Amino acid sequence: MPDLPSVLLCQFDSLEYYSYMILSARLTEANIKHDIEIIDSDSELLTKLSSEYSEYSIIGFYTCNTDYPRIVRISKEIKKNFKDKVLILGGPYPTLNPLNIDFNIIDFICIGAGEFYFHKWISEGRWEVKENYQNFVCDLSKPYKVLFVTDLDKSPKPNRDIYYKKYDFMKNMGIRRFLFSSGCPYRCSYCHNASFREKYKEYFKAVLFKSPEKAIQDMKEVLEKYPSYAISFSDDNFCINRKWLSEFLNLYKSEINKPFNMSTTINILTDDIIEELSRANLKTVRIAMETTNQKIRKEILNRPDYSNEDFEYKAAKLRKHGIKVVMLNMFCLPGQTLRDCVDAFKFARKNRVVMNTNILVPYKGTAIFSYCLDNDLLIDPSAAEGDLYSSGSSLKGEDMERMVTLQNYTFLLNYFNFFIPLILLFSKSSLFRNFSLRFIAPLNIAIMTLFQYTGLMPLSKIVVLGVKSFSAFKRKK
Repeated sequence: MPDLPSVLLCQFDSLEYYSYMILSARLTEANIKHDIEIIDSDSELLTKLSSEYSEYSIIGFYTCNTDYPRIVRISKEIKKNFKDKVLILGGPYPTLNPLNIDFNIIDFICIGAGEFYFHKWISEGRWEVKENYQNFVCDLSKPYKVLFVTDLDKSPKPNRDIYYKKYDFMKNMGIRRFLFSSGCPYRCSYCHNASFREKYKEYFKAVLFKSPEKAIQDMKEVLEKYPSYAISFSDDNFCINRKWLSEFLNLYKSEINKPFNMSTTINILTDDIIEELSRANLKTVRIAMETTNQKIRKEILNRPDYSNEDFEYKAAKLRKHGIKVVMLNMFCLPGQTLRDCVDAFKFARKNRVVMNTNILVPYKGTAIFSYCLDNDLLIDPSAAEGDLYSSGSSLKGEDMERMVTLQNYTFLLNYFNFFIPLILLFSKSSLFRNFSLRFIAPLNIAIMTLFQYTGLMPLSKIVVLGVKSFSAFKRKK
């Protein structure tokens, strides 16, 4: 049997990708050498490909919409300098937008989940042949499969060693991320989940959960090897399955009982659920309000049904149980005004919650991209998509640019509403807007990270996390 090629899995963010950890488990089982590379700079990656990664034949990229233009630039340089290396993209962008992929540069894409056949695509030598294999595609005009996970209990246990043995800051962070579900039942217009369901309805299951028993067992094994102060659940909506939640929390309380954070929506947070979460040691909850303008929330964003009053009531209940509330909001929405953004800051202050804001990026392949395109709202429909937290507006209008500036100062306006008129005044200047986007936006990310994790782990660990967040977003510029 010929020697198997080595695989390099690349990413830009300084966090553990569950998809990579699962692929690593499969590759390890198949005795395929592989490594992870968090890209600090494009030139540094190219240098490493000619030195420590010279023997790596397959280069993979997890690809979100915002990453694709940069990945294409890197891939052009790789192909120019290392003609024999095979480039493959996976993730939401190639799955939702396969027709947008430049196959003159990219050799293969994975449509759907890679965990089923990636290791076989390599071990059987398929990577060397320009032919479609299962859901690994190089020619969209030829038949191929679409594959999504349908049972999380059958997925391999994520291999965290691939990160923690290489990146000490991740191993020593003090908080462990877990993901025990996939998908979401809602059809929010800006989200990939809704687009997956629409495009691949015969293949894609809306919501999946790992069984509570297996989830707890996974946690125990990870925490025994890599202890932590706290837990962060990365599920889109941790509370969406009431039966699963109760069973899981009962086990978690008795066998783990570490402080944790998670995300959910207001409409499913009943008083009973809040009580259960509190007993299980919930310390911080992230709740996507998205906007306090209820008309935009319902008609444009297609959010689940809840009112501002619902949020106020639930936020008060959560605070009563000592649970910090992080309210997630978007700026630069279709139909949104500067007054709406100001109202959001005041709403957050009134309800004593931490507001975390981002800029709407209408991802290609989503309903809101089509809405913006149909209504001639986009500055440039063909432009590269920006970053959620540190980019300009995709929508036309000076007011949209000024909303970006308000978002850049979230860390300040969260707590000191009296600065709002001043920032609004300064935001009329393009020089101030450009300065804020370049220098304040990354700082905002770092500080908001500190606010979100305060109370979950020691300040020294939170500072490291903030610095890494700052660096990650500076790298994307």
